[in-house]
Amino acid sequence: MTRAADLTRWLKLPGVRPRTPSLGKRELAILEVLWQQGSLSAQQVHSFLLEDITLSTVQSTLERLHRKDLLQRHKESRAFFYTAVMHKTDLISNLLHDIAADLSAGDMAPMVSGFMDYLADVAPAMGNRLHQALSDEPDSTTANAEINSTNGGSHDS
Repeated sequence: MTRAADLTRWLKLPGVRPRTPSLGKRELAILEVLWQQGSLSAQQVHSFLLEDITLSTVQSTLERLHRKDLLQRHKESRAFFYTAVMHKTDLISNLLHDIAADLSAGDMAPMVSGFMDYLADVAPAMGNRLHQALSDEPDSTTANAEINSTNGGSHDS
């Protein structure tokens, strides 16, 4: 973490969200194991990884993720057990916030457009469903029922 990020976190400035730390493929693979399995020791994480890496590499990567405040750890006997601090969807959301701030000054329209283009390439059916859901107008019957329920069910007829 940079000194500015540490200071921001320490001061708990309103409206200021520290940037999500950059993550490598190995760090993401280890986070994925912890998201799926929960709290694990380095030895256990190592056994779940499909990569051919040493236990010491797993340990140093876990330590790096801990220093980035992405993992909590507690000691049991002679081993540390690591747990992901945030859910996968929260990490993705934070990364998208960072991208939006960097590339489009926080404007979400280019983000949504880029995501729709991405879906069209990799998952056209899902992209079509999302596009349809975004372009559908709300059902007026449902909207009227919601309005009536918030007004105590009164009708002005």
